Amino acid sequence: MEYGKTSLIRKIIDEDKGITLNPALKFAYFRQNLNNLNPNKTILENVTEDTIQDETTVRNVLGNLNIKNEEVYKRVSNISGGEKVKASLAKVILSNTNMLILDEPTNFLDIEGIEALEKMLKSYCGTVLIVSHDKDFVNSIADNVIIIKNSELIEQEGNYSSYLEREKEKAKSSNKSNEKLLLQFKLAKLEAEISTTKDEAKKQELIKEYEKLKEK
Repeated sequence: MEYGKTSLIRKIIDEDKGITLNPALKFAYFRQNLNNLNPNKTILENVTEDTIQDETTVRNVLGNLNIKNEEVYKRVSNISGGEKVKASLAKVILSNTNMLILDEPTNFLDIEGIEALEKMLKSYCGTVLIVSHDKDFVNSIADNVIIIKNSELIEQEGNYSSYLEREKEKAKSSNKSNEKLLLQFKLAKLEAEISTTKDEAKKQELIKEYEKLKEK
């Protein structure tokens, strides 16, 4: 059975059959539906309720996401989609955890918001699992990528671009091997034709073709 990326994340979080999580793992999950926010509370109240950080630290993080000064007292039910994403991300990042699971965190963020998020994630001390279609964001953050191929998980060091480069080199190497095998097959075929051809003129043509191929 095939699953979407969000369904796969849920299966990891729920420790579905075949999945085992380290008992020491404490994770915070950023969901696209932003249901970690209480619409009846302010941004500041939402972010501070699950953190051990003081209000100054919380305000600094929100400020980096361009939610500043009196804006922290806005009720979540009255703010924009982009502000909700920022508030939800701040709440996740500041939670008392050692792993962040982020599902499409850059959706609805402006460039400044994405840059601020990149900076915060780079300084985060725990593990960050990101699912994203934003290749530039992934390249900036990731030092490992996980590829799901033929129902197997393949972990690769480096960001997404380095993974693509390695795949490109593998493809080139594979193509060269295939070309070499094809050339060997053609040479063997010509050798057989040369040895069995009685027509001298035809034989000479085959020999010339053989020598050209051999030079390759």
